[in-house]
Amino acid sequence: MTDTETLTFSRSLSAAPDRVLKALTEADARMAWGPPDADTVVLIEDQPEPAPGVRETSRCGPADNPYVTVQTDWILLGPDRVSYAETLSAEGEAFATSLAIFDLEETPNGTEMSATILVASFAGPDVIPEVQSGWTHSVESLARYIEGGA
Repeated sequence: MTDTETLTFSRSLSAAPDRVLKALTEADARMAWGPPDADTVVLIEDQPEPAPGVRETSRCGPADNPYVTVQTDWILLGPDRVSYAETLSAEGEAFATSLAIFDLEETPNGTEMSATILVASFAGPDVIPEVQSGWTHSVESLARYIEGGA
């Protein structure tokens, strides 16, 4: 059985949508805000530029052993929406997939960012809280990064 969860996040950011878009798509930015907790790294090295239809393969995990393979399939990259599917695998077995949809709306003070994350666990219900915690940490880190605090 596949366990699923829908996560939603909303942030008012004092940055223009193009800055938010860059933070969501540029590898260096994603390595800065993307780790799911303070003790983890995300390594995006020698990968193609994000574009619809592009698959990127990166690694995630402890700095001394980033053992999780992350396959990111870019779906939409527009000025007001970014969407990608992210599959996490360890030891050759997929254990979770997330469909991430970030909607960006320009406001007089910057950007209203809404994120919907559809999570599927292939390894039982205990994975869902871990993935939820990772996304919560990453979205908070993203907001700090965009606001200049990362």
